[in-house]
Amino acid sequence: MVIWAVIAVAVAIVLYWTVLAGRGPNVGGQRPSVPVLVLTGLCLTLTAWSVYLGRSSYSYTRTASPVAIAVAFDLSPSMLAIPDPTTSPGVKPRFERGKAVLTKILNILENRQQGIIVSIIGFTDKAGIIMGWDSNPAQILDMLDYGLSPDLFTSTGTNMDEASQALINDFKTLPENLQKSGRKIAIIVSDGEDTSRQSSVSYAVKELGSATFDMVALQAGLLDTDEGIPRYGDVGEFLGFRAMGGRPYTVPDVNTMKQLAASTRGRGLYVRAENPDAANRIMDFIGNERPVSGSELEKVGAVAGLFLLTALLCARLLL
Repeated sequence: MVIWAVIAVAVAIVLYWTVLAGRGPNVGGQRPSVPVLVLTGLCLTLTAWSVYLGRSSYSYTRTASPVAIAVAFDLSPSMLAIPDPTTSPGVKPRFERGKAVLTKILNILENRQQGIIVSIIGFTDKAGIIMGWDSNPAQILDMLDYGLSPDLFTSTGTNMDEASQALINDFKTLPENLQKSGRKIAIIVSDGEDTSRQSSVSYAVKELGSATFDMVALQAGLLDTDEGIPRYGDVGEFLGFRAMGGRPYTVPDVNTMKQLAASTRGRGLYVRAENPDAANRIMDFIGNERPVSGSELEKVGAVAGLFLLTALLCARLLL
């Protein structure tokens, strides 16, 4: 609206100076000089630019259909892993790091008033739907906060083939009007440590290759620090790590997660939950519709330039 108002003012000024100003009996010689016209045009241009730089969430393009996001969340015991709390205090378990990224993504989408419909799957060596397709942001966030925990399933281990099959079947249950329209995104949250048969990952990659949705592999797990499942004493003292598979540490499998990300024919993204920019990278992948706003330096420059041009215009008219 402001842009159109600036254009209307510009047109009105041009019409007055070029047409109407010459019709009065006493103003025949009052048409503006070229410098005045140039300064006026620059003022109007800077006004429009300053509005553009200050635009907020309404400046991105909304999609006609909601974005369908299916989350497959690894709930195996290894997602409880943390680094040694005596040397790295305050680091949350892997599953909490993954949940934090998802929560940030959903908050961004809600602030944009972006239409979404979300489903949540939990998996270990088996997979099951924790929340069916839902478009209520508050309910989705509550489910992430209170409904996801590695002790939710009694089975242990991690089977990527089960997760991929659950995602494929889940998208088949989308409402009919969304089956062929709108963006469809699958997000697998895991440390990538597949403890099932060796062919599990290859089966998962093959199945996802013909899927109709895009894939985000969100890996939780530090790569430069050993992590394990902690044991605590009666008063909360750290007693060391629980042995898993004969070793005290659980190692994230980067190769598995990258294979899953690359399984959807170039429509995939691999990102680590520990990356501070993880949520923004996923948002760019989802639609590249992040609100664009000018930097503070650009805004100050636009205001300063507008002030200077206005001063020059006034000086030209008065002197």
